[in-house]
Amino acid sequence: MMKTFLTLLFALVFSVAGLQAQTSSTPESFLTGKWNVFVKGTPQGDVTLPVRFEIKEGKLKGFYTDLESKEEKAMDTAYYENEKYVMGSLISGYDLKFVMTKKSDDSMTGSLMDMFDVEATRVKEEKESK
Repeated sequence: MMKTFLTLLFALVFSVAGLQAQTSSTPESFLTGKWNVFVKGTPQGDVTLPVRFEIKEGKLKGFYTDLESKEEKAMDTAYYENEKYVMGSLISGYDLKFVMTKKSDDSMTGSLMDMFDVEATRVKEEKESK
């Protein structure tokens, strides 16, 4: 009886520990997935830049879709520091740096180069209907 109880207790403890490990998140994991980054008032007008983030080998990696070529390219910078998400790349000869803060589970706000207001919204993946 005691052996069965200890076996069940052992199984329960490791099940709970496994669930906690699966659901634990880091600030970086908030960014994973696809986002639309809306930049207001640039010289070319308002611009929406599609971006995507993933965690690979424990590091945050960012990608953006080049608006002219429609090709996905790697960002030079993507990290979390002092409660801010910082991401950037050299695009068309400009060193573009976004600094964003989490607004909700699916949105961020911030600026581009401390000059342009930016809003980002998570792209919701549509589930296939059967």
